[in-house]
Amino acid sequence: MKNIVLVIILFFGLSLNAQNILTLKQAKIITLTNNFGIKIAKNNVVISQNQTDKSVNGYLPTVSANAGLSGNFGGSSQSFGSGGEASTVNAFTWGGNATVNANYTIFDKRRDLTFKQLKASLSLSNLQLKQTIEQNLFQVYNGYIQVAQLSENVNTLLETVIVSRERLRRAQYQLDFGQGSGLNVLNAKVDIQRDSVNLLNTKMNLENAKRNLNVSMGRTTSEDFQVEVDMVLSDNFNLESLIEQSKNENLDLQVNRRNLVVSEMNLQIIDAEKQPIVSAGASYAFNYSDNPVGAFIDKSNSYGLAANVGVNWTIYDGSRNIRMQNAVINLSNQKLQIDQLRQQIERDIINAWSNYQNSLFVLQVEENAVQTNKENFVRTEEQINIGRLTSIEFRQAQLNLLNAQTSFNNAKFDTKLREIQLLQLVGKLID
Repeated sequence: MKNIVLVIILFFGLSLNAQNILTLKQAKIITLTNNFGIKIAKNNVVISQNQTDKSVNGYLPTVSANAGLSGNFGGSSQSFGSGGEASTVNAFTWGGNATVNANYTIFDKRRDLTFKQLKASLSLSNLQLKQTIEQNLFQVYNGYIQVAQLSENVNTLLETVIVSRERLRRAQYQLDFGQGSGLNVLNAKVDIQRDSVNLLNTKMNLENAKRNLNVSMGRTTSEDFQVEVDMVLSDNFNLESLIEQSKNENLDLQVNRRNLVVSEMNLQIIDAEKQPIVSAGASYAFNYSDNPVGAFIDKSNSYGLAANVGVNWTIYDGSRNIRMQNAVINLSNQKLQIDQLRQQIERDIINAWSNYQNSLFVLQVEENAVQTNKENFVRTEEQINIGRLTSIEFRQAQLNLLNAQTSFNNAKFDTKLREIQLLQLVGKLID
């Protein structure tokens, strides 16, 4: 038993000292560089940028060319009014042609408005990229806090195992010199086994949390590290200021507002269908044919340049009014959704603020409880050393201290998580 406990202590002590420290700022930088979701969102922004190029929106002319050869084997005969005749038998006729066409849309109001809408969609894609970054950073911050919390709990349990090991040594020493009982030794062994199992389970949860954090950051799962366990909490939040900031900074609201702008342009595009489309074209064509001997025309070729200007105007479209009505209704729904979202965000901020303030109070209470239980444990240890307390009473003081330290650790990191949730709602998490 002593050897097992010693191995556990050495293992955890060496593993903690051998790891690199990963700060929260470094975790953010790694995430922005490696996270797969963020990379995909950035690629989507590039696609949106490409869609706003004039070359894919009808602002440049189209040029095409075609050419061909043809052949015919057969005969023909002709009779003329003058009485003459011409005929060919088993003759081969061939010919060729080539054409170059150029077309350009001079005026199309729908094209101009669609291009403007694509520009607005690009702005929407950039907001959606920020939204993806915020969501992934929140996941990373949450994972980071979980690793920090479990790391503190591992350290607390490690100290408990050390104390339990010392208690077992003392009980065995007293038994060897006839001053204790075998029951005290057995109780100490049972307790150290339980403490060791708790330590191993918490360590396993810590390793799982580290792997989860690595995946969230876009790193390999085998990367090992330590995190900073000292969390700096902000105490200068103002509820009214947070609510006011959220009206402009909350990313969900910004995305919905930008969506509304994009949808409003649909009305303009539908209305632009009433205007004509003016286009122009030009072509150069060449044709050649070679006929057999005896044909009415021996050889022929033609070539020339042609140009045209066209107008396409849809005078009446029965579906236009219906589509316009549906677009107006859709805009009304989007405005209602924005109002609903704004109300929900304000509610969530007030709830998060209340939870954060409560967490700060609980944290102070738990900190005081740790101090009280530390003092109680020190006095209990002094009393048991002089034989005035039983092993069970000492164990109870030890458990009280363990529970107080664990509760304080949980309260500390829960408070930090609530702060991060508040910052996300306000739209300040990326900052």
